[in-house]
Amino acid sequence: MAVTVAVTALRFGRNVGRGLVALSFFLALWVTALILIETEGTLALAERVLPSGIVIAAGLVHAHADVVGAPRRRVVLAYAASAAVALLGVVSPRLLYGPAARSPGPLFLPLTAVLILAVVVCSAGLARSIRSAQGIVRRRLVALFLGNMLAMLGGGLVVALRMRGHGDVLLAVPFLLPAVLLVAYAVLIGEPGRFRRVVTQGLAYAGLAALLQSFGLVVFFKSLPALTPGGGASLPWLVFVVFLAALPSDPLRMLVVEYLGRQLFARPIGVRDLAEEIERVEVRADQAERLAELGRLASAVAHEIRNPLGVIAAQAKLLERQGARPETVASLRAQVDRARRFLDDLLRYSRPRPLEVSEVDVLSTLRLAATHVRQIVGEGAPPIEIAPVASGPLFIEADRGAFLDAATALLQNAAIALDGSAEGRIRVDVARAEGGFVVVRIEDNGPGVPEEIEARLFQPFVTGRGRDAKHPGTGLGLAVAARWLERHGGALRYERAPGGGARFEARWPARAAAAG
Repeated sequence: MAVTVAVTALRFGRNVGRGLVALSFFLALWVTALILIETEGTLALAERVLPSGIVIAAGLVHAHADVVGAPRRRVVLAYAASAAVALLGVVSPRLLYGPAARSPGPLFLPLTAVLILAVVVCSAGLARSIRSAQGIVRRRLVALFLGNMLAMLGGGLVVALRMRGHGDVLLAVPFLLPAVLLVAYAVLIGEPGRFRRVVTQGLAYAGLAALLQSFGLVVFFKSLPALTPGGGASLPWLVFVVFLAALPSDPLRMLVVEYLGRQLFARPIGVRDLAEEIERVEVRADQAERLAELGRLASAVAHEIRNPLGVIAAQAKLLERQGARPETVASLRAQVDRARRFLDDLLRYSRPRPLEVSEVDVLSTLRLAATHVRQIVGEGAPPIEIAPVASGPLFIEADRGAFLDAATALLQNAAIALDGSAEGRIRVDVARAEGGFVVVRIEDNGPGVPEEIEARLFQPFVTGRGRDAKHPGTGLGLAVAARWLERHGGALRYERAPGGGARFEARWPARAAAAG
């Protein structure tokens, strides 16, 4: 299992880090040494391999450094110290253990004391990092901490009991199995979006394939005597029979594994599934190319319009200096600002940038959006209440700029609808929902959305505010917000609030598996 985690992470992972992969391999080496020492024919080899279990501590230091971005000096030092102990075990195991590791050698107790001290120091450093970390980083560090404790306790317990003349490797299973699973969790949780899905399914497919192959091999070896009469005296005939038996096994295994994968996962990564996904991606690429063409056209139009807008703004300033009526100049500037906002929204809608997925603190980003809205609307902005979450800070994997844009657009619409209202209020609630979503609900007690545009609310250039309104709309704010949600695999929904007003619900995936 440990090797499977390491190899799958190497094959599919993008953000695993060498430390976690190394830690998985070291766990596999430690388990192997414990198994070897319980087999009479491999005792001599086990005595030389068993001390290499100390490299788990070095792997932990390495993985810790990868997760928090710590300096590499301690990693090099940890590997050098553990390599020295492992080499000592290879060259002269009797300094560490007696025959068959049934008694301690002269250096066993001193090295054990040093190892315990090293584990305590590493664990203390890891605990400090856990206290200062948040979100995914914190969860990865906790998994590493617990996995290391279980691995050391499991292996050390078996060795200590063996020194006293009782106990076998099965006693380590309750410790080492959870240790491997915790390392696997640390690998998975660090992967962004799609890559976590791919790594998860890679591990599941490996398990399914191993299960099928084990049954297939049992059947094959049970059937082999009947397929090779005479005990397989003829080597060419034996090779021919094995070839024929093996020929359909891989396609049959792939067929069954991919079928089970489609039953287990919403977006499987089998060969046929990936081929179908490629077709869908090609269709989306064609659509993206057409949208990019529209974006280039919009950019050219925006450039041609921005230049005369700059001239008009300069002329407005000149008119102001020459004594023109203030209300005329103010009206002129307001129209220039409105045209500029429209161009900005048009460019954002027609030329969407690639998503930059990271961990987003939902509540703090909503508070930042509320601050932006108060600055935009001015003194007439109604109070914006952001309800706290009982479970503490809430994080999602999303493009932070996209989340901020969508929240700002929704809050700004609500604030403009209530501008100047003494009784106006806006409430924001955040909650987890089924299916791995986080719902941001924004509700106001304003007039609500006009019924005639409700069905087309998230289409571009649809707005309930006319050109002569105090805050004229471009009809692109909600369209941009809805597109951000859609690209993340979420959705934006509108409904009338029970007490009057508007209620918008933005459903964001907590994990960015579907973001694109």
